[in-house]
Parts: sequence; structure tokens; C-alpha cells
Amino acid sequence: MNKYHLSEDQLDAWNGIKEYAKERIAPLAQEIDKSGEFPRQLFNELGEQGYLGAGQPEEYGGAGCDAVTCCLILEEISKACGSVGNCFNAHMSLVATLLADHGTTEQKEKYLRDLTSGRKLGAFGLTEPSGGSNAGDPKTRAVLDGECYVLNGSKAFITNSWVADVFLVTAKTQSGVSAFILERGMPGFEIGTPEHKMGMHGSPTCSLYFDSVRIPKENMLGPEGGGFKAFARALDRGRVNVAALIVGIAQASLEAAIAYAKERVQFGKQIAAFQGIQFPIAEMATQIEAARLLTLNAARMYDAGLPIKMESSMAKYFAAEIALKACDTAITVHGGYGYCVDYPVERYYRDVKCYHIAEGTSNIQRIVIARELLGRFPI
Repeated sequence: MNKYHLSEDQLDAWNGIKEYAKERIAPLAQEIDKSGEFPRQLFNELGEQGYLGAGQPEEYGGAGCDAVTCCLILEEISKACGSVGNCFNAHMSLVATLLADHGTTEQKEKYLRDLTSGRKLGAFGLTEPSGGSNAGDPKTRAVLDGECYVLNGSKAFITNSWVADVFLVTAKTQSGVSAFILERGMPGFEIGTPEHKMGMHGSPTCSLYFDSVRIPKENMLGPEGGGFKAFARALDRGRVNVAALIVGIAQASLEAAIAYAKERVQFGKQIAAFQGIQFPIAEMATQIEAARLLTLNAARMYDAGLPIKMESSMAKYFAAEIALKACDTAITVHGGYGYCVDYPVERYYRDVKCYHIAEGTSNIQRIVIARELLGRFPI
């Protein structure tokens, strides 16, 4: 049954990633969470199979998939392992997409081909120690000096930074916020040690430090002062992808709850026979489906060339809110076992909590939605 009215190409892509995620990613998820190590081999495979360049142009090694297909891919990868989905999203949805949309021909030839193939990995540097919501006023500064910009400042909580080769970062320049392409190993560019996080253990998150890093002028992404606008547009699309990622984790928690409810016996019955279990599972399923439909609708609007600022925020906001509740319910269905690491539902809860914060907090999404509906008011 094709209830989402997908094309043959979309269905083929969805079925393909379902099979790969189930066979290769899901069996490794517990160990990835336990060890906290980045699954490099999986990303080599994802690159070889074309998934890392799913949404990028074919002329630069990408698969040329539409936004709907990218959402389906992200949902299945994240359902199998939140950490893999988190790393995949930062690389494909942000770094590769920004380069494809705003890079020069020379920049695409130099960086995009390696990113779509998986030969190199990308990280996206927006958030700073002082905060991430006020992205239009970074403290990091870049000053033009001859043929180079001199970069000073820092970034915080940057996904993939421990393993990335190519970095896109924002900085304040004379004309406003600008975007730059950095490479690992540039003099004065240092990467901090990975943070010890509540969840997403296999997705390394570090700070970045810039001490008079000299960046060639040709490494500016887009025009000077155009970095924030470029990133803002990418984040609109990125929120749709993040919503799909969140839906994937929520779907995993639902399926785990259903399986356990059919297996666990109390008072001579499977606990699935009791309304105290049936009703919360029914609510989980309904809310997850609603989040998926919001996400796919925003993706279809994007593919149709329509503005999606409000719809992408709605999808991300709703998915993050209901997913945390769904993961909590899955733990409750499991009872005491849900609190133990032998069952995956506690990992789902830890992983999905990340997205109450990352890619725009729930309150930031509320602000975006309200502004689209009501307009801006002076502070």
C-alpha cells in the first residue's frame, strides 16, 4: 500500500535504505552507543552506495534525490541508530547542501565530490559558546588582510567535528555575517575533545577554536555578508530533514513498545490486551503519523518551490515534542526493563532529547511560527 503517494523512484529508494539500515546499521546501534565511537565503516559504505550525496547534483557525484526521498532516507537511518542519523544529517543536509546551493564551480569541484562520495566528511559551525539561537550576531570575527581573511573566535557543540575534514563556519565580517570553508589542519585551527553527552554517543560533538586562521578569499561561501541568509535558507530545509530524523527515532520506540507489549505476560495475558497499554500506544502511533505527514508535506512544498519557513518549523517543533513523549511512553510500557540498557528504549529517549535543543529549540520554532502568522513586533 502506497499510502504516502510516493513515486516509483521514491519507493525504490525507501525500500533500499530500509533493507540496508535493518541489516547493517541497527545491529551495531547498541555497540555504537556503548563505545561512543564514530562508525567510520558505515559512513564509508553510505558513501559508496550514494546515500551521502543523496540530495546533491549528479554532476558532482550526488544522486539528485528530491526532498521527500531525503526525508525517507533520514527516517530509516535514524530509526536504526540515532547517532548515525545525526552525523548523516549534519554532513548531507547542511554541509553538502550549502556547498551545492551556494558554492562556486571551483569550490564544488574541490570539496563537493569528496563529500558526496564519503572520501571526506563535513561539519557545520554555527553555534558559539555564547549561544546558538542568535545566529545573526556571531562573536567569531573575520577580517580581510590582503588575499586572506583572518579568523578569530570559537564554535561549540559542532556535530562531526572530531572526524570531519571540511568545515563550514560563520563569522562577522565588515559587511555582515559571512560563511567560510575551512579544512582540517589549517594553521591556528584547533578542534576540541568530544563532549560527554546524555545521548547520541556515536555522534562526536566538539568545540572549534580559531586563532588567527588565514582563510583564502576564494574559500568564502557566497558573497561577503551573505552567509546568514544562505544558512537561514538551508536551515529551513534542514528542519524538515531533522523532523524526519526525529520521526525515525520515535518510530523505533513505537515498534519496540508494540513488540514488547505482545511478548510480556502479566495476570495470564499479554499486556497488549490491557487498555492501560493499548491507549498510550494508540496515542503514540497517531502522533508519530501526524509528525511524519507534517514532515512529508513540508518536503513536498520544498520540492514544488514553495516557501517552507513556517511549515518546516511546525514539522520540527511537533516532531520533537511528540517524539520525547513517545520515547517516554515506550519506557513505561517496558516497565523496569525500559530503564535498563539491555533494551533500546532508554537509548531512544536519550538520543531524541537532543532535538529539543539542536537545530533550533522548541521555543525558537514557536517564535518562527508565530512571526509567520502574526508578523514581527518591536522589542
